[in-house]
Amino acid sequence: MLVVDEHEVRRTEAALRAAGWADHTSLARELRDWARLSQEVSTYTLTVDDYTNNLCSRDYIAQVASRASSDLRRSIDEQVAPADESFREATVEDSDGRLGRYFRIDSEDAWWWHRRPSSGPLADYLAKA
Repeated sequence: MLVVDEHEVRRTEAALRAAGWADHTSLARELRDWARLSQEVSTYTLTVDDYTNNLCSRDYIAQVASRASSDLRRSIDEQVAPADESFREATVEDSDGRLGRYFRIDSEDAWWWHRRPSSGPLADYLAKA
């Protein structure tokens, strides 16, 4: 992992909070939450509302990366890539918009908003929707 400027991270987090993100958000927290979701998505037992809330962690990471210096962006990309890969492997394209029945998802939203679990309790619930 690259050494990054912690001041840059804190400044970016403060800017995102000023733009409306919750006070408890941080790059470290959202990276952990995204990694956990990517590992647990195929056995996800929480509700669809919890799932869409968890997807916001990846939004936060993308927002930090979009405002980051090239060094910080590279570090974020290195940290998030394994979780992104795990998430893709454990999900399927939401081609029939089942998630969109519970949360407003637009075509221009990021790729993770267009995927749903391929197995597990939430997948079963969405299949019945």
